[in-house]
Amino acid sequence: MSVVPGVSGGRYPTFLSQFMNDWNALRDAIRVAKSLWTGCHWTTQFGSLGIDLSGLRSRQAMLAAKATRGAESHCWSEAAKWLASVEQDASLAAGLADLALRAARGDDLLAANRYLGEAIALEEKYRSSIAYASVRKVFEQGNSLEPLTR
Repeated sequence: MSVVPGVSGGRYPTFLSQFMNDWNALRDAIRVAKSLWTGCHWTTQFGSLGIDLSGLRSRQAMLAAKATRGAESHCWSEAAKWLASVEQDASLAAGLADLALRAARGDDLLAANRYLGEAIALEEKYRSSIAYASVRKVFEQGNSLEPLTR
């Protein structure tokens, strides 16, 4: 048995045998989060041209940069860099979620919570966290804990 400090300063016992009935709930939430955030999937008005990058990948924006000239080419080139950053952070968040699952399975719930917090912070660089905030809710519900802070 391990204990996790709660928000109120109390301590909550956790039992791996009762953790979320099974590991599938957390694993499935992580799988959904990974599919929800792989790149830019929200409406944007990027650069001086106000380009909507929703659903585009960095390589597509780079192709548009090569196919255009002048200010439009420059805007697409900058969009490609930004999209590459979004894609990289989405990949990092996915890796952090995997680490959280491993930590939780190893009964290191504080580390799991920290990894999920880092994944949420990456997502929140671009938008309100949808994907990894949902994973944290599943994690907290599975542990019957009060919401944990980042």
